[in-house]
Amino acid sequence: MKPIIILALLLLFSGVTGPVYAQLASGSGTRPDPRLAQLEMALNHLGQEQQAVYQQFQMIQELRRNEIQDSQPLTAQGYLTMGGVKEAPPASYDDNIRLQRERTERIQQYTRDLNQLYARYAELGNQKRALLDQLTELAQQAQAGR
Repeated sequence: MKPIIILALLLLFSGVTGPVYAQLASGSGTRPDPRLAQLEMALNHLGQEQQAVYQQFQMIQELRRNEIQDSQPLTAQGYLTMGGVKEAPPASYDDNIRLQRERTERIQQYTRDLNQLYARYAELGNQKRALLDQLTELAQQAQAGR
């Protein structure tokens, strides 16, 4: 559910800035307000940071998904599929329990990381929305002042 929300936010914010830039670019040769340039730079920075967070989210999500799918204990059969020695002894019960605990801990850590990245992505989206509102307001003031 969360990846769908993130994707929707990404798509939403990637298309929102176009109309504002078009309005600002269609000026009548007057000198643009320096606040507009600052807001645009901040907006671009947030967009890049948000994209980086989204890519991190995707990578960790894939690592978590692979970890969950690979839940078989490492027996002699597991060694064969991992490219181990054909005559490898089966893993001991204690080794299997330790590996399962480690795998569970990794999955839990990936889940925590995903939650943190999701929260950061949403926070960046809120910051972007506020900047877009300011940018739109300044653009409207510039249009009204002409």
